[in-house]
Amino acid sequence: MAKLEDLIKQIPDAKLRAEIAHEAAALKSTKKFGLVFEEHIPERVQLPGLPVRAGSRVVKRGNGKQVFQVVDIKGNTARLAPEPEGQEETAKLNELVIVKKFGEPIYPTLTPRDRVERAPDKPWHTIINADNFHALQLLLYCYEGAVDVIYIDPPYNKGARDWKYNNDYVDSSDQWRYSKWLAMMKRRLVLAKRLLKPDGILVVTIDENEVHHLAILLEQLFPEYLRHMVTVVINPKGTGKLNFARVDEYAIFCVPQTGTPLLSGNLIPQMTQPISDLISPEIGDYSEKEDDEAEVTEEEIIEKQQLMSVDTQNLPFPEEEADLWELRHARRRGNESSYRHQRKNQFYAIYIDPVAERVIKVGDSLTLEDNPSFESVDGLLPIWPIDDEGNHRCWRFIPDSMRKLVAENRVVLGRKNKKRETWTLNIWERKPTLKKVKTVWWTSRHDAGTHGTSLLHKILGRRDAFPFPKSLYAVRDTLSTICANRPNALILDFFAGSGTTFHATALLNLEDGGNRRCILVTNNEVSEKQSNQLNEMDLYPGNPDYEKNGICESATWPRCKYVINGKRDDGTELVGAYLSSQETTGQKKKGREMKYGFEENIEYFRLDFLDPNEVAYGEKFESILPILWMMAGAQAKRENDKGEKAWFIPTGSPFAVLIDEHAFSQFKQAIAKRTDLAHIFLVTDSMEAYRSMLAQLPDTLKTKMLYKSYLDNFRINTEQST
Repeated sequence: MAKLEDLIKQIPDAKLRAEIAHEAAALKSTKKFGLVFEEHIPERVQLPGLPVRAGSRVVKRGNGKQVFQVVDIKGNTARLAPEPEGQEETAKLNELVIVKKFGEPIYPTLTPRDRVERAPDKPWHTIINADNFHALQLLLYCYEGAVDVIYIDPPYNKGARDWKYNNDYVDSSDQWRYSKWLAMMKRRLVLAKRLLKPDGILVVTIDENEVHHLAILLEQLFPEYLRHMVTVVINPKGTGKLNFARVDEYAIFCVPQTGTPLLSGNLIPQMTQPISDLISPEIGDYSEKEDDEAEVTEEEIIEKQQLMSVDTQNLPFPEEEADLWELRHARRRGNESSYRHQRKNQFYAIYIDPVAERVIKVGDSLTLEDNPSFESVDGLLPIWPIDDEGNHRCWRFIPDSMRKLVAENRVVLGRKNKKRETWTLNIWERKPTLKKVKTVWWTSRHDAGTHGTSLLHKILGRRDAFPFPKSLYAVRDTLSTICANRPNALILDFFAGSGTTFHATALLNLEDGGNRRCILVTNNEVSEKQSNQLNEMDLYPGNPDYEKNGICESATWPRCKYVINGKRDDGTELVGAYLSSQETTGQKKKGREMKYGFEENIEYFRLDFLDPNEVAYGEKFESILPILWMMAGAQAKRENDKGEKAWFIPTGSPFAVLIDEHAFSQFKQAIAKRTDLAHIFLVTDSMEAYRSMLAQLPDTLKTKMLYKSYLDNFRINTEQST
């Protein structure tokens, strides 16, 4: 297309050129550029909890792939018409399970399963056992534009039959393997983007199988974001790959361009230690304007050593503030924008008193045609920004700025360089409050074997719980780069796996006293081999004896519960201790013992589905209530209520529900007694009545109309929106 547009510009006839350009623009608007893949038919999900009725779409229990429509039901037998066409057949109702295509309206509810409470004054984390697409729809109702961090570790699509598309395991023989994976990811990422705050950040971990496809997909879906790729060494021994022993994987950060840095390495322990750091404290120019680091040279090593001899008797700041300041080179270094011809106003002499070893004054800039003079002036020796090889470099600032620094006593001499018969000049500057995050993470605590697989075995007491969990500390460090200054962050992981993200959030809260809240979403998939074995025993999804073998029931929830309590359900205390956040290179410091657990709260839900007519008639208040509790920030222990009174105002959660609109006056008086309320839900069928009540409530309250807002939200055809 680019070449076509170039050729169009060469057409001499203006009218013809304009007409062809118009047609080319129309073609360009319909043709995809960049990542092109097959947009597969919407995914389907089985809903074993819903009753089979005439008109329902169903599949046969087990690994049923053929979709049928129920024509009619007589007794316990259903007559089925295959889709899109085929010979009708019959089946027993208990052999069938409802399926929904993504894009069909669904009306979710959260069915409570279990909870752990150890910190009454802190918010509650949540786990949702669900297909993550439908869970994202639910979360959009609760948290659109409110999430600080989305961290996901999706299937890596290695062809190992480790994920499904429309109830089929995807393996290396599937010719649509890559496009199915991309279609699956796109649908979820489109919804996930809507959940992020304006300064919210998405992190996706991936390996070499899909990293390039994913990077282009993210570029298309997040074009206004900065995208950074971090290499994380997760297996120092290397895997048994052909040709190479792979040691790493990737974390792609999608960061909105807000004009200010959103990532911080302040809470991340040292990851690597350059050899030069063993000589003396690290120095250099790390400011935004001068991001041109050089290789370590002999000259730089000498200059680093010279910093050790700086006169500390004449500091430009109070001695008690010494830890807030550091010395940086006065001369620019590196290969970019550090030479005289690149910064013509920054080549000048700085005059020193060689006897008193003090900087006295700053000369004027030389033109490119002028040669520097090395003669003393009034006993003062000129120092020029010339390196050890004789290259004309430049100072970091123009003369006027440097004069101000000299007047503030911030420009100082290092030790004399006898080889060059000169001195190195350094500038006192306040240490940056923001430590930049490096793009290669190589530290033993990120070993997924030791701090992922082995750690999970220790927690659950069995070795077959979950394949390839992440290192707890790799996830902790990832979250801390974003949440260092967000102690109340809302964190979402909708490919939650074994629950490492919650574990890392709890650890981060422990280390800095934060109240970050984590939402985990994972399905309850059973491995293919085990599923086949259970099917032979006439056990299928929906049956408790089948479900207890799934990921969420057997790994995610037990892990979260055990690490909070510090022990398993049988009373066995967890053995070992966490690594301290003060860990330094080569030193693993012991942190909190695992048996003490965490002061956190968490509730476990299963996502089920409601009949919208029952919701509209107000018959499902108790089923809707957990969603309202989550929307209000999951504050305080969740309370149940059947909605039989005129209103419901929970004791500790900051929300209230008016159930009988005729009691609005009394309801207003009741909520006026609560200063903590943030969310108000008004049950009414009349938009006019809702607006009238809304006008009488404070503007500071977030108000929704029940059950209209719920039904309207989930009636949207989400497939079109993706």
